Amino acid sequence: MDKDYKGLLKYAGLIFISVLFTSKLPRDSYSVIQYIIRPIRFEHSVLYLSGGIPLAMLFIGIKGLNKLKWFAGKSKLLIFIMVIAFVLPIMRSSVDFGKTTYFRGMENELRSIDFKNTDINISEIKANEATINVRLSLTDYGRDMSKFKVRMYLPDSLANYFNEDFLEFEELYKTYGHQHELNIDKKLKVQLAKGTTINDINDTDWDWDTFKYELYNDSSSTELTYHGI
Repeated sequence: MDKDYKGLLKYAGLIFISVLFTSKLPRDSYSVIQYIIRPIRFEHSVLYLSGGIPLAMLFIGIKGLNKLKWFAGKSKLLIFIMVIAFVLPIMRSSVDFGKTTYFRGMENELRSIDFKNTDINISEIKANEATINVRLSLTDYGRDMSKFKVRMYLPDSLANYFNEDFLEFEELYKTYGHQHELNIDKKLKVQLAKGTTINDINDTDWDWDTFKYELYNDSSSTELTYHGI
């Protein structure tokens, strides 16, 4: 194989791997690289290093493309813009297509559901009660309608103060496959453990912790993992 063709495969492959590294895993808010290089927690701050490696791979790939004979004498800025504006979106679309194909192949109906986004906050803390607001956006990649309930598992930092391991959403939810989106907006009233104060809750940095959602019905279940950081 010609040296330049090998170089094209090498550097384009490097760029594609950087895209893979930053793509979210199925049913998880983390990408591959975030599991390899975890955020570093300090007392009240977080250091993110996971973006460094994919970014370095991207620039090495672009720099390598500039060396190939097809791009000799071409503007490096133009090549950079072409990679960012055209090559990366195409690569990301191919990853998304693979992800969609993976979900559609699930025999377990609920495992074809992924979450698009989620947001959790505590809006009120009274003498013995707290209000947790949950926004959960789901995408169903399956082919048929699914009915399920939702259960949210609390991190230990909150479970200790709420005397609850999980919170149950009372409603029965439906999705209809074919990338149908479902947006859940839920307010949950939770009893606080005796003696718990607002300072106890705030000092936990609970919004940095990991929450798990279980979607379940009589025949199947699946778990979605959301990392606060």
